[in-house]
Amino acid sequence: MGREPKEDYDWINDPFDEKKIAEERERMGMSGTSKTFVGIGCLLFVLGLIVLIGLLLFGIL
Repeated sequence: MGREPKEDYDWINDPFDEKKIAEERERMGMSGTSKTFVGIGCLLFVLGLIVLIGLLLFGIL
């Protein structure tokens, strides 16, 4: 019986390289300021919808 050929390990694209993983997370992730602005924007949008629904229910619009 023949053995299957052993695969070579890819040292350039090492999936367990912690430095590369940290750099990728930093590059792909949003900064804290960006997250804050997105959160505030979502909160304002939801509050605006609630106010609009309230105004429609009471017949002011």
